Amino acid sequence: MFLMIISLILWISILVYNAVYSLLPPSMQNMRFVRVTAIVVAIIILIGGVAQEIQKYRKFRFAHVVSRDGTVIKKKNFPWHITKTKTPEGNIVYIINERYGDASEITVKIDKQIQYSVYNAMDGVGIKFLCAESDIPNFTIIISD
Repeated sequence: MFLMIISLILWISILVYNAVYSLLPPSMQNMRFVRVTAIVVAIIILIGGVAQEIQKYRKFRFAHVVSRDGTVIKKKNFPWHITKTKTPEGNIVYIINERYGDASEITVKIDKQIQYSVYNAMDGVGIKFLCAESDIPNFTIIISD
């Protein structure tokens, strides 16, 4: 928590400095100390942004799923297995086994416009497709934490 407060204060001070620098008259902007400080501040902002994007990439989780049988053909940080089942109404359900938590963290990317719903099931998180089994294309499951 302490580190977060320090980094927030540093980030705000960097943004304020850059805003003030752009408002300085050209004679002050040409001073060597002011230019060097502005460049250092810009580099700190760049390093912070790159570190943030690297952290976001490392936390990214996805799985490409074959609709035919529910096998995962490509995945990143996705340790769960997927099971394909059918409801009594005839809808196809793919269950991410033992993936418990908020179902709103799950995003499904599909190439076609198909109705589906994501919900918490007893065995994990379920993705129910509300169309014929032959209409379901391969899809990607993305989990945002």
